[in-house]
Amino acid sequence: MRGWILIVPFATSCAAPPASMDAALRTDAVADAASDPCEPFGRFGAPLGTFTLPGPDGVGAMYIPDVQARFPAVRWSTLDRLYVPAGTYALINLGNLPVRTAEHPLVITNHGGQVVLRPPAGSHYGYLWVLNGGAHWVATGRFDPVSGTGDAAFPGHRCGAYANSRGTYGFLSDDAFLNAGHMGLAIGDARFVEAEFIEITRAGFAGLRVLSSVQADGTRPTLDGYDLHDLYIHDTKSEGVYFGWTGAPPSPLSSGLRVHHNRFVRTGAEALQVQNLGDGTEIHHNAVAFAALDWRAAFQNYQDNNAQVQVRSGAIRVHHNAFVGAAANLLLLFSGPEGSDGPRTVTFEDNHFADTLSLGAYLGGTSGPGSSYAFRRNAFRGLDFGYDSLVPTAPNYGVVFRAAATFTSPVTVVDGEWEGAAHLAAGLASGDGAAGIFTATGNRNGAVVPFAFADTGLPDGTPTRRLELWTDRATLAPGMPAMTYAPGALVMYDAELYRCRVANSGQVPPTSPASWEHLPLPVDDLRTAPGTVWAARDVGLPATR
Repeated sequence: MRGWILIVPFATSCAAPPASMDAALRTDAVADAASDPCEPFGRFGAPLGTFTLPGPDGVGAMYIPDVQARFPAVRWSTLDRLYVPAGTYALINLGNLPVRTAEHPLVITNHGGQVVLRPPAGSHYGYLWVLNGGAHWVATGRFDPVSGTGDAAFPGHRCGAYANSRGTYGFLSDDAFLNAGHMGLAIGDARFVEAEFIEITRAGFAGLRVLSSVQADGTRPTLDGYDLHDLYIHDTKSEGVYFGWTGAPPSPLSSGLRVHHNRFVRTGAEALQVQNLGDGTEIHHNAVAFAALDWRAAFQNYQDNNAQVQVRSGAIRVHHNAFVGAAANLLLLFSGPEGSDGPRTVTFEDNHFADTLSLGAYLGGTSGPGSSYAFRRNAFRGLDFGYDSLVPTAPNYGVVFRAAATFTSPVTVVDGEWEGAAHLAAGLASGDGAAGIFTATGNRNGAVVPFAFADTGLPDGTPTRRLELWTDRATLAPGMPAMTYAPGALVMYDAELYRCRVANSGQVPPTSPASWEHLPLPVDDLRTAPGTVWAARDVGLPATR
């Protein structure tokens, strides 16, 4: 492989390579793409101008809240690659990133090895990794020698190597659960952002947080055009992804959001939480698994669903995802229009929802005339009520769908299947008919084929609901009862997997080997198992792309 990459520390280059060299590079890229069984190289094209940032300072920090002011000689309007040198960082703050164009985005990537964000014990920093400002930029750990991104030793899941990808991404954010306010990666005040081939683990709060700040006029700028894909976010204290704003208005409308081909797994609260969604949003082919593991002792009540989706305006589509594992609702869907927002046309198609202790889906918020919601060819199973084990007074509604009184838009449920609940919705016992806002056609109540991942790495036959975060006390239960674990119980502690040997209470897994067996880490090959009905229906993370 031949390549031409000019790296000038603390400077920039915009000179083009000789024409003959550029032609040779393009010829190699074409030949490699034809023979490579993996994803072809050259996704971002060959870089002409590059700039390498300084590495971590004496305390392990890269604090550059205004990169354009710090490095005025860099041609930020044309720079192709912004390199972050390999190393271990206590924090990274890169702000005032440039506004670029869709035709010529700025690509931010690791260089010379892996970039690891891991705060030292006792660190007092209030955040871990922040990328702020600008538009049309990409944060990537993708190994691509033609594009001049990433590093050969850290390819992540390239070539479908999901089962061996832990710790192998160009960017690895590991908060070690140091701070309950830390995000694995926080992106702010930016539009048209792409993030890919990044691993985030042990975040003290959410793995990925995306938000815009309140401006002087009281508004929050939009978060348009985000493309979040090929991310591996796992073992977070709270959410996996926390996109948008859940508080009081103003909220940043987010049109054109794309979330696809990700693994969001083993999160304390919701694995996928996306708000303020606008026209053109598409969420598809994700593995969203083992969410709400901290349901007994989360940071507050009602943080124990698998996915939370809040819509505001326009056409929004969620399709071909595997949502597996929760404590309350597998899907929490809110409608929250603001100001001049138009009607919503929302579709959930070809998704698999499985394994919780309460509802399949709860529809809340306010949604009035002109809006519609459609559920087509979705499967719901494992709706085995058991939430009263935490809250004895919790009601068993015995339905797949439940809607708030304020949610008045029509909802159609077509050609779906469900098991584990008596009724499809209140007053709708069969798969055909109408009751309230629901109209059902062609749905089947009966056995649903369980979803199967290629290899979770958990002990064979482990039910989804058997895995939880270890806690000594159910802090969200009345009376805060102490937890007693039975033999065979599986728990995560500090992102490590343990199996209970003997019944015990209050025995901390890593310091109690007589009570807890330390097991190998989960493999997390969360592609849909080949040869299954769900692989045939293209549901979940595909084996190939």
